[in-house]
Amino acid sequence: MVRLFTTVENKGEDKNKLNSRSSIEAEPIERIVLIDQIIGVIKRQISEGKIKPGDKIPGERTLSELFHVSRTSIRQALKALDVLGVLDIRHGSATTLNKDISSLLINPLKFMSILYNVEIPEFFEVRKTIEVELARKAAIHATEEDINIMKQCLNKMEDNINNPDIFLYSEKYFHECVFTVSRNRLLTAMINSLNTILIGSRQESIKTFTDLRESFNQHLDIFKAIEKREPENAGQAMLAHIEDVERRLCTIDSDYLQKELNKVVIG
Repeated sequence: MVRLFTTVENKGEDKNKLNSRSSIEAEPIERIVLIDQIIGVIKRQISEGKIKPGDKIPGERTLSELFHVSRTSIRQALKALDVLGVLDIRHGSATTLNKDISSLLINPLKFMSILYNVEIPEFFEVRKTIEVELARKAAIHATEEDINIMKQCLNKMEDNINNPDIFLYSEKYFHECVFTVSRNRLLTAMINSLNTILIGSRQESIKTFTDLRESFNQHLDIFKAIEKREPENAGQAMLAHIEDVERRLCTIDSDYLQKELNKVVIG
């Protein structure tokens, strides 16, 4: 169990009187500041290495006693960190510091998509920008172990040419392997978050293939370039694959696709 020793001082809520002419309503500022302090302490202890990804976080009662604050304030602070993707809170099991870095970006990306009505072509521009570069990096950094893992993904894809659901899962995992092999954690987190949002479009694009072997061969081209340590060819193969997926999505009703995207974003 992780120990959090720092105490947050609870100064109580000031009750300031507002000018009677003001249209601003009174709000419990001190409560908000207190929650920020709790989050700040946890953030600092993460930066100091006292809490590491995967570590269990004490329960509300324990944290309340450690920080000398109410359980309500602790609950609100933990909920905020959960929404940010910092914590993994699951009912019936221990709360942990999230091990998945991409989880930190999923909710902000969802809100960005809602606020600015981001459309699928814009997402694909990001995919082409990031995934092509990560494929190049993978060709530079791949080890024999990495090559073997990607080969296993390809084998599973080939074995499930006639099973679109398993093929899609294996295809997604192949892409994630390529990203990981690139050794760039920030870009990997960004694109994994984006692809989580785009899972609906991937499901729709799979349906446009009369023979999934065509999609398999595209991934095989990416793999061969990485295996041969050919960065430019790996990037070109990835670009060709993404552009093909984008072209296929253009044959599907755009309003329908946007609705499918919104289901993931809002859900």
